[in-house]
Amino acid sequence: MKSDLPIFFLILVFAGLLFAIYHIKPYQAPVSIVPVVNEKQWNAFTGRMVMPSVDDFYVLENSADRDLFQFEKFLQGRAAGLHWASAEHFKKLKNAAPSERKDVVIGLKLTLDSLGMFTPEILFSNTDDENLKGLVLAQIQTYWRYPRSVGGRFVVWVPIVWKANY
Repeated sequence: MKSDLPIFFLILVFAGLLFAIYHIKPYQAPVSIVPVVNEKQWNAFTGRMVMPSVDDFYVLENSADRDLFQFEKFLQGRAAGLHWASAEHFKKLKNAAPSERKDVVIGLKLTLDSLGMFTPEILFSNTDDENLKGLVLAQIQTYWRYPRSVGGRFVVWVPIVWKANY
């Protein structure tokens, strides 16, 4: 019996630990519920750009089944890049008379392939500045990427306006 006493003591200690662990309540952090405040819609920097809405698009082909509202958001996000591409053109007009400063309108035909690559083409413009046209085309070809599609292409005419005074 004396030799069983340490084993009996270890079993009692183990049972006491199990009993203590079983009766410990887990900690629950106090949770405060904060109502979500509807903040104003955040608008991206557009500068002198007036980006087109869905109503301004003229869709020629949509065999890729692209969503026009997502494409509109995509274009809104690209306004800042087009603003900076036109900076040199409007710096030239900075010292011109106010009557000579006019808004620039460029009509683009954007062809979007299934890989998300744009092929832009200028259909019409009210400016003779070939440098501005080249910068706009280079900006679109270099930096604009759209998510891939399963197949097909998306062809759309888009009018883009730069305000002379903003």
